[in-house]
This record gives sequence, C-alpha cells and structure tokens, in this order.
Amino acid sequence: MNGRIPVILNPAARSTQAAAREAAIRALTPAPELVLTNAPGEASQLAEELARAGHPLVVAAGGDGTMNEVLQGLCRANADRQPGQPHSALGVLPVGTMNVFALELGLPAADLTECWRRIVAGNRREIDLWQAGDPYFVQLAGIGFDAEVIQETPWERKRRFGPLSYVLSAVQVLARKPPLLSVHVPGRPTLHGSVVLVGGGRHYGGPVPVFPRADNQDGLLDVLVFRGLGGWEFAQMLRAIVTGGYEPAEDIDFLQAREFTVTADPPAPVEVDGELASFTTPVHFRPAPFKLQVAV
Repeated sequence: MNGRIPVILNPAARSTQAAAREAAIRALTPAPELVLTNAPGEASQLAEELARAGHPLVVAAGGDGTMNEVLQGLCRANADRQPGQPHSALGVLPVGTMNVFALELGLPAADLTECWRRIVAGNRREIDLWQAGDPYFVQLAGIGFDAEVIQETPWERKRRFGPLSYVLSAVQVLARKPPLLSVHVPGRPTLHGSVVLVGGGRHYGGPVPVFPRADNQDGLLDVLVFRGLGGWEFAQMLRAIVTGGYEPAEDIDFLQAREFTVTADPPAPVEVDGELASFTTPVHFRPAPFKLQVAV
C-alpha cells in the first residue's frame, strides 16, 4: 500500500467531458491514486478492497450515485472491524450530475482543487449512518414518486440533459396513479400517503433544503409524508422551506424518528442517496451499528 489517497472514478462512458475530469483529478496535488471503474457496481467492490487493505480514507469522484456505491463497500469493511479499531473514512470529489451530499458537507463543487485541499488536510466529521433494509445511506431516501422518477431516468437521458432529465421523467410519473404508502413508527399511529421522503441531512435532490431543521449528527431521520400528490402538498413543502420548518397541515405529515417501516399497495420502488434500490417495499429504516467518518 502506497501513501497516496485512493480516488475511485467512474469514467462515464469515456466521453470527452469525462476525459477532462479524469485529467483534472490526475493533476491534483498531492497526486491521488486514481482507480477507474469498468462496470456498474464495481466502485463498491473496489472501495471494500481498499478499506480492507488498510487505507484510512477512500474518495468517491462522481455524483451521489458513485458516492453511495463507495459508501456500501466502505461500510461492509468497517462493519467487520473490531471495537476500537479505526474505520476507513469517506471523501467526496463532487464531479457528477447530482452532488447533494457534497453540498450538505459544504464542499465547493465548482472548485475541485479546493475540495481536494480540504480532503488531504485530514479534517474529519462523524455523522449518522443509516440503513434501508441492508443498504447503507447518509443523505436521503425516498419511496414512491421520487424513486419512480429515478427508475424512469436512464443514464443516456442524464448524460444528455443533466438535472433536467429528472424533470422530464417526473412528468411521466405524475400521469400515473400513485401507490398507497403506510408509515409504521413504533408507538405512533400509522401514517398514510402517496410519497415518503426521508432526510438524513437538510438537502434533498438539489440545493433546496427540503428538511430545514435536519441535522446529520442528531441520530434522527426527518420524514415527510405527502398524503396526496398535488399542488397543495408541494405548496406546504415550499412554505416550510421558506419559513424554516414544518407545521401541522392537512396534506402533509412531518416527523422525526430513529426507526420505522414503510409498506405499500402495490409495492413501490425505493431509492437511497439518489440511487434506485434493488428491492421494493416493504422497507425498514434504522440506524447503522456505527457512525461514518467523512473528510470535510
């Protein structure tokens, strides 16, 4: 093992833009150990191998999808560490389509050199780590509408239209009848709705703080349940964003919880950190048995 920090990069179909991104990362100082992926899911395997080889920090270069892949591998390795044994930390170079987690950490996505300077400086922050079923996540999760939007947005569309691709998919999804979702929180009445958004941090899907009071170090998930899928629900969400918090309303429910389960009729897709999960509802949300160290 050399002393360079490993950076896992998805070459993104070898496009011209991807080549320029790779060159920019190689030019960083001190030079990283650039590790390129060749297939979907490989970033997770590579991250696990690097963590098990003893690297104290593994960096994901890409968007939230690449970040979450790297997160899975790191967490599998960290889960096998003995109590008191140091965990491998996660670093993020935000060079993807969506970089919500980097935004949450306050990393300057427009300045790759500054991001790298912060990563190599050695500053770490311990944040909450969550599981939706078996997969780990740190920033956000969703059941219903937003997961369907991700499901309907192929890579070719994202590459061509960027964030606008999700808007195009949303139009398609809104034309369908939404599933009936049920949120089961221990000790509380069951909540019902058409969409469930889950936030580990303030930001969800972009720069807008959908969960204004969320804190990724408080041991709680912020949960938003849309009872329907219309203008009133979105209007109340926008009001909460502007005013800094959710108040009791007729069309949305807001709560904070450490653990809960979401069921759906019919079964609904699930996404974590902007990536579609390999399973549908029911899904059980709970804290992971350890925290995550991130480079800031």
